[in-house]
Amino acid sequence: EEEEEEEEEEEEVVKESAKKKKYSRDGENPIPWKVASLSLPAKQSKLQFSSKSKAEDQIEPWQKYFYHASDFSVKNYTFSKALSLAFPQYLHISNNYFEKSWSFKTHRRLKNVIVTMDFVPSKSALREVAAVSKPFTPQQEKNLKRAFLGSGNKDGRISVNEIKEVLRAVDVDVDGEEGDKFFEKLNIGPTNNSGTISFDELKNMLTQRMYYRVQDGRHYVALSLAEAECMRAVLHQNHGLSLIPGKDTVVSLRTERTTLDCSAGYQPAQSFQDSTAVSCYRFIDSQLNYMPRELNLLLRALQTNDCEQRYNYFVEVRTNRRRKQKDPATSPLSKVFITADEHHLLSFKIAAGRMTALLKSRGMYPRDAFVAFDRDRDGLLNYDDLKKGLTWLDLNLDQALLMGFMKETDKDKDGFIDLEEFKKAVGWEGDDGVADASFTPGMMPLPPMPDDLTKREQINIPEGVLAGIKIKVKKITKFYSVWDSKGSMSRQKVSVWDPYVQSGVLRQNKVA
Repeated sequence: EEEEEEEEEEEEVVKESAKKKKYSRDGENPIPWKVASLSLPAKQSKLQFSSKSKAEDQIEPWQKYFYHASDFSVKNYTFSKALSLAFPQYLHISNNYFEKSWSFKTHRRLKNVIVTMDFVPSKSALREVAAVSKPFTPQQEKNLKRAFLGSGNKDGRISVNEIKEVLRAVDVDVDGEEGDKFFEKLNIGPTNNSGTISFDELKNMLTQRMYYRVQDGRHYVALSLAEAECMRAVLHQNHGLSLIPGKDTVVSLRTERTTLDCSAGYQPAQSFQDSTAVSCYRFIDSQLNYMPRELNLLLRALQTNDCEQRYNYFVEVRTNRRRKQKDPATSPLSKVFITADEHHLLSFKIAAGRMTALLKSRGMYPRDAFVAFDRDRDGLLNYDDLKKGLTWLDLNLDQALLMGFMKETDKDKDGFIDLEEFKKAVGWEGDDGVADASFTPGMMPLPPMPDDLTKREQINIPEGVLAGIKIKVKKITKFYSVWDSKGSMSRQKVSVWDPYVQSGVLRQNKVA
């Protein structure tokens, strides 16, 4: 999907140019730093290899050459304040890519963020901690509880299958080894689907970010191309050996999602931390196209900044690059500029997750549910269709929550939900026929969907027309396949065949 969007943009004729300013090129000579400095912990000042205390034996800390991404800013106007954003603490910028002091005194044309470095000063010192999160507002907590208790369950708890779908909806990997460890912390085995969880337990889980873990002691930094070239030469020279003798320091070079090279013993961080770093550096690089999960991770990383600040920062940084002059508010990135924080989407995602869990427990694919909900068979769902359909499945959501679900799911803003929009909201990987463990196809069918379409239009055909219709029965022995249900997510095999009628002068008037 992302590749298609990029191809469409390449076809557009848009002028690419940076804003005309008096750019300065002074002081751009690269400043060398010693690779051994990467082995220094974040709080250590200097590294000394011998007891002679010679100047050449003392290594300056890497913080002298790298600074936090939160301090990265550009100066566009003489009397204006340079704009900056708060990024996660483990993200850094190299002074050789952009000197921090430039943002206070001069205009600079920015280079592309092409290569980033992921390094760990000491593997043995890594600690896994929860990512920082904003607390819920009273209204957000109220909406969250409304989504949680939507089915009207009296005991105020939901099943493990439902909580798994809720966590999937907020981009948590609950199927791998990390998911197993997470459920073990909740005293729920990974294969135990009979357990339940209360609202307070879910809220505590979401607030403390128990499912989003980052490694304290791992750092990412945007490098200049000259630095990246030198670091890759060092990695090649020490192939199969420790990067720094006597130290358990590890390093990796990457360009966006692709690893270029890494030192011996390197292991990447969990997907959440790695993907967040990639999304943030792409934002700093003024890129517009993101996958849905990347947008969600970027939103979480930037949620301590208000929406207007994010937009102004992006526009200001981009004016110093050669980029297509396209309004970011009209791109997929617009979600980051209009959504205050991740909690604003939680109610929708929890409702979507519970719908997915309900469909799986009923043995229904999204297409099955959509067809059942679509009472007038127009291929579209309105609010009334959705509400009655969910009530039929025994999931009672209040009006505000359903309206929010409609608004978020209706991507083309026509007031209706079509099949593709419905599948994107409540579908799951493999819903084209390959079911997961929680899916049970072929269950006992539900009672018929209530039909309140009592007013049916009756059309009377004139007798003269009926008298002119002649019907002749003819035996057909040969058929041609027109369509079959393969790949359509149908639970039963269905096919449509066209009868072969012998050719003749009046063939077009014959109906088999």
